[in-house]
Order: sequence, then structure tokens, then C-alpha cells
Amino acid sequence: MKLLFLVAVAVLFTEVVRAQESVDLSKGWRFRPGDDPGWSDAELDDSSWSEIAVGKSWEKQGHSGLDGYAWYRLRLLVPEDLRETKDFSITRALVLELGQIDDVDQTWWNGELIGESGSFPPEYETGWRSERLYSIAPSQVFWGDQNIIAVRVFDGGGAGGMWSGESLLRCKQLADLVEMDWIAGDASRPEHVSAWLENSSGLDLMGEMTFKARSDSGVEIETLVPKRAYPAGARVLLESALPLSMPGFYHTSGTLRWRANELAWENDEVLAYRADAIESALTRESDFDGFWEQTLAQLAEIQPRYDVSHRPELDTPTHKAYLVTMYSLGDVRVRGWYQEYRKENPGALPAVLRLPGYSASMSPVKSTAALNYFSFNPRGHGNSTDDVPSQPEDYWIRGLDDKQGYFYRGAFADCIRAVDFLATRSEVDISKVAVTGGSQGGGLSLATAGLDSRVSLCAPDIPWLCDWKRYFELTNWPEMDSWIAGSSERTWESTLKTLSYFDVLNLAERIECPVLVGLGLEDGVCPPATIHAVTNRIPGPTTVHSYHSEHWLPASHQTLKESWILEHFEGK
Repeated sequence: MKLLFLVAVAVLFTEVVRAQESVDLSKGWRFRPGDDPGWSDAELDDSSWSEIAVGKSWEKQGHSGLDGYAWYRLRLLVPEDLRETKDFSITRALVLELGQIDDVDQTWWNGELIGESGSFPPEYETGWRSERLYSIAPSQVFWGDQNIIAVRVFDGGGAGGMWSGESLLRCKQLADLVEMDWIAGDASRPEHVSAWLENSSGLDLMGEMTFKARSDSGVEIETLVPKRAYPAGARVLLESALPLSMPGFYHTSGTLRWRANELAWENDEVLAYRADAIESALTRESDFDGFWEQTLAQLAEIQPRYDVSHRPELDTPTHKAYLVTMYSLGDVRVRGWYQEYRKENPGALPAVLRLPGYSASMSPVKSTAALNYFSFNPRGHGNSTDDVPSQPEDYWIRGLDDKQGYFYRGAFADCIRAVDFLATRSEVDISKVAVTGGSQGGGLSLATAGLDSRVSLCAPDIPWLCDWKRYFELTNWPEMDSWIAGSSERTWESTLKTLSYFDVLNLAERIECPVLVGLGLEDGVCPPATIHAVTNRIPGPTTVHSYHSEHWLPASHQTLKESWILEHFEGK
């Protein structure tokens, strides 16, 4: 795990005007849709290009519907006094910060390529969440004169461009040149967490190191590494940097005192420690199983009345598209988009059921894989709002006073009805059904696999609806607080009792199919500890991939997930 040092220098009782430490790059950008290698040339005349702001997508600036390639260019003056700063005297380099770019970029400085993030087609992979930090050597800079930045951008769909974050030029800091990797303890000493410190600054450092960690449940740990050397270019092992004992996720910080200055970092990343040992007690009520048997029996009594309508305008070269309407629990109409693989004589193929996040709307998928897809909207979502409205977006408190009328009783049943639909299709091999979704869709995926044995693969991303008791200990949601306060008959105890029927923690032991989970270590919406409490109870083969992300996963996980589904079905 990489932890970056932030340099903090205290200047006492000074009246000296400090040298300029950064250059604001938020204004003056020019923009042109299209793609031409010559547009990286420092001598290019871009005066006819349109003006554009950075920090928001190009769609919000008059370029609605623009996907594909476009370029940004900026002319800037680099002041001489930038190299008079303390940071520059140590690192002898600059950093260009461009925030986040949707999806892929290549960036040139005075006609020289200095960095790129993501991958351009045909090996396309988005880098839309990556912070662009590109190094610039002093020899590449025209000091006190005009310099040219050129940014080539590819957007694969949706919003595009330099959409978020600050754009500035600054001196590289020691923080950019020292990194930390955590090493979990081995089987004989699992509580001893060590660390590698890599010093690529070119300076010999020597100092005292203090480590601190705070678990997501509030437990705090501190340890001191005595004064020692960290030579330039060296990778130094710090054994037992954090003596941990409780499985969980830890927010880490540290201080290195070097010379007269204090080098400190506060990182947003999280250290996972023995996550496979996280455990939460089940909260099932005595009638839990009977409640779900009754619910599924009532669903079976509802005639689905499937209506399948071909939508040729949504067909692709590999898939034929249909709008599906059917009836679910409570005689509620629900819909989804079914895509049948259309190659000649493919036989019965596997199917993937895709489920939406909270208030999201599922649309046809763009995959070309030899799979049938059902992008399904349970009640209140997407095109399933005839009988259950989408507004207000308060699904998790709708009907929460009574488990029989709670929103997620119907939503879980809707997902089972979606599997019922797939079972009617002759081109679907019902022994090969995968279910997947993100956030709420991830929780719905786990619930569907726990309630319906026809699901043969489950691939939830950053799943919600997990371990409600721990969830409310780790998060704060004023909406839920207000709902409970809205009636004298409501308490946290009664609320958690109702929610226990819809906690996938209590369904996990029913999931016998292979499961692939993706989670974000810094996710505050669906904390990773709540997810591990569920996955650690699943008896079927379960794989968890953790990423240094918040409530999102990198595009590489989606590629991995599709490959995992195909490999399992090919081998079945």
C-alpha cells in the first residue's frame, strides 16, 4: 500500500515574502474536438480553437453528445521565482496537476510527451478516476517565458474531458518521492505488520518515525521507530511498524522527523488487516426462513404475464434487443431490457442478470460476449415506475415499519421474477445464470443468489444491504435518523429488527455458488468491513478483490469480472 509524505515546514516570525510556489492553470484553456497528432506541436497556432473551462465536463459547456477524441491546449508563463522555493531546492523538479480526466489522456509539455493515464482504443481502459500528476524536469521549462501544455483526451461515453479537480503547476515535494508499502504479518506472527519505506528523493534521510492507526471501529494504535537512516535510493524494511491484533480496516498516518523539519503524511488509503477473519453475529429472527418461504410462495401465485417486445433500434451486431414487461409481488409491473445473442445456431447460452444501484436505471449493455443479458429494473427504478414511483428516492425507509410492506421485500421478489423470465427462454441455459450489480445492485445480487438456487454465479460490486448493525456503527445517515425520530413508536432496535429480514448477512450461508466481489478500501458508503462480514459467511468459493478506491471500482475489475464469468461457464 502506497502512502505519500506531505511536507510541512514551519516558518516562524518571518516578514519575508515567499517565492511563488505554484501556478494556477484554471483559466485560458482552448479546445477542439477531433484528433490530429500535430495538435501536440508547441508551435501550433490554436487561436481559432474555442475557449473552455476545466473542472467540469465538455458536455456542460456546449458539447452535448460528444464522445471520442478532443484536445485541450494552454499557454502559460512559468515565473522565475518558482525555482527559488524550498521544495525546488530539494527536488529540482516540477509537477503538473490536471485533476481527473474522463476517460484517457496523453499530455505534452512544450511538444514533449510527459505522461498518460488509461489506455486508448483498441486496448481501451478508462482512467477517469485517476489524478493526473506528471513530472517536468527543469531543462524542459522556458523560465520566465511562455510554455505550452497539450492534452489529448478520449471519452468512451457519457461525460468527458477535464471534468474534476484543480489544475496547477507546482514544485515537486519530498512527499512525491518517498513511498510506503505495508506488509501484513505472516501466519506465525499475524499481528506484526511491517512496512517498506522507499526513498527516491536523492537525499539521505535520517530520523525518528512515528506510526498511528485508527480502526474503523475507533481503536487507536501508536508505535515509534527509533532514529535511523533512510539512504537516497534505498528501500528500507521497518519491522513491526504497527502491532495490530483486531481484524479490520485501519486508517493510517505517520510522522518522520528529519533534520529541523517535520515530514508528515495523512493518507486517505486504508490498511486491510486479516479481513478474512472479520465476523458479525447473525441477526435472524426465529421466523426468518418462514418469512422468505411465504414471500416466494406469494410471488409464485402472481401470473407474470410476460410481454416481450422487439426493439430493433437497440439491436447491435451481436445482440437482438427486447423490452420485457412482467408482473411481480403485489401485482406490480416491472421491466427490463433483454438482449439475445444473435449469432447463427449458438444453442442455449449462459445469461447475465444485471441489477441497478440505488435509484439508477438499467439500460442495454454494449458487450459483444457470447452471453444473453437481462438488464433489469426492479420496482421504482428506471422503466419500472408505473405502480411504484421513483420519487422521492427514499427506498430504504419506505414501509420500514412493517417487514411485510417494506420496499426491499418487493425488490428482492422482483429479482427472483427476473430469473423466472430467463428460465422461460429456450436460448438461455438456465443452469448457467450469473447475477451482478453495483452498490444496491451488488446487495440485490447477493440476495438473489441467497434466495434462488438457479443462480450459478454471483458477482457483486461494492455491495450494499450488508450487515446492517455494523453498517450504522460505521456510517452516519441523517435520513435514517430523521425517519426514526418521526414516530414515537420507532426505535433503532425495532428498525434493525425489520432490516434484519433484508440483511444479506442473514442470507449469506445460503449462497453456494462461486462469488466474485469487488470492493473499495476507502468506501464510506459501503464500508469494506460490512462486505467482509458477509463474504466470510458464504460457504461457496468466494474471491474478494480490493482496490484503493472509494465507492467505485476501476474499469479493470469489470474486464476481470466478465472474464471470470466466461471462464466459469466455459468450464461448467
